[in-house]
Amino acid sequence: MTEENFPGFSSASAAQKIRLLATSHLTRRWRQACPLGSTAGSAPPLIPSLVEEEAEEEHNNVKTPAAVPSQPERAEPLDSHSAIQHAARAASPEAAGTPPAAGTSSSSPPQQPETREEQSLKRLRSIVSLGEPKNKYTLLKELGQGGFGAVYKAVDTSTGQQVAIKKMMLQEDMSEELAVSEILVMRDNRNPNIVTYLDSYLVNEEVWLAMEFMDGGTLFDVLRAVYLEEGQIGAICRECLQGLHFLHSRQVIHRDVKSSNVLMGMDGSVKLADFGLCAQVTPEHSKCSSRVGTPSWMAPEVVRGEAYGPKVDIWSLGIMGLEMVEGEAPYQREPPLRVFELIERNGPPKLQNPRHHSALLRDFLHCCLQADEDWRWCAQELLQHPFVTSGEPASSLAALIISAKQVQEEWRGDTCA
Repeated sequence: MTEENFPGFSSASAAQKIRLLATSHLTRRWRQACPLGSTAGSAPPLIPSLVEEEAEEEHNNVKTPAAVPSQPERAEPLDSHSAIQHAARAASPEAAGTPPAAGTSSSSPPQQPETREEQSLKRLRSIVSLGEPKNKYTLLKELGQGGFGAVYKAVDTSTGQQVAIKKMMLQEDMSEELAVSEILVMRDNRNPNIVTYLDSYLVNEEVWLAMEFMDGGTLFDVLRAVYLEEGQIGAICRECLQGLHFLHSRQVIHRDVKSSNVLMGMDGSVKLADFGLCAQVTPEHSKCSSRVGTPSWMAPEVVRGEAYGPKVDIWSLGIMGLEMVEGEAPYQREPPLRVFELIERNGPPKLQNPRHHSALLRDFLHCCLQADEDWRWCAQELLQHPFVTSGEPASSLAALIISAKQVQEEWRGDTCA
């Protein structure tokens, strides 16, 4: 996950410091005063992701990945500002029991079929690790909260490795199924542009999900602090597209791509995070129908309740591109129902001052933000787009992240003064 400060900056090399001072990143201090209704220096609450009551058909058609033995590797730093709420879908009622057969004792109650929640909880127990995570991890501090629970920075006491622990509460309908899906997708889809899964545990009414700790923060944090140049936007889009291409090739749709679900490392690495709303589809059933996501980033076909495929992630990436240029997503300050109305009425959103930006950037966004899914480019095609191929190397983002950390430290200093 992310950490609010950068303790290693004081020991940065002279070359790093010179590069930092020479980098002319204009700050977004105008966003500090009242960024989307937040207090200075704090992260503004984003519009919560939605999960509406939707098609039983999708539940039957969409296949969760088969459980395989856990592989000890990395973890997803769940973005500290993610505001995902898994709204309850109606659970299937328990089936009525059949009366006892003739000759059996009436004192023996009929065996009730397992409910969906019971089946999901049984499956969850089969994929998490045994043992007490409190004996393995020491929680250091809370990094953020959302509808799912909270994320903490922690340390593995046996190795000293910093990790992120996401605690997911199992109190809502469907929460067990969502936890199973998130764990399996993260565990079984390892990629340099996807946050690494480390381990998971069931602790009373909570799932503890251990992931790699990303020390650069979320892209959302960076956008609040500094302006990005087009080469940097191209680099971030390329890294995200590499992760999306990998997921889509494995029949996984993320369904909640946005800046607060993109994590960054101090080395310039960029990784997709938060798979709480992802869908695992199959070649036979390659479409979803549930109206899920975060309103301002949702593709028109999702808003309309139509069947959709992986290109909904491309639309969301295009909206995130507008975020990186403008500082926030279109309609981000509007209530959800108003957002849906504006998406339907206005069509694809556009840059506020298109002439201030290159033709390559404008064309890239145009390819992402096609209202007709058939005309929208896929991740593999966008990786060949000149705006993406001309982007800076990911390592160049390190200076940008250091600059953002400095601005955040200045904000905290002003707040405490």
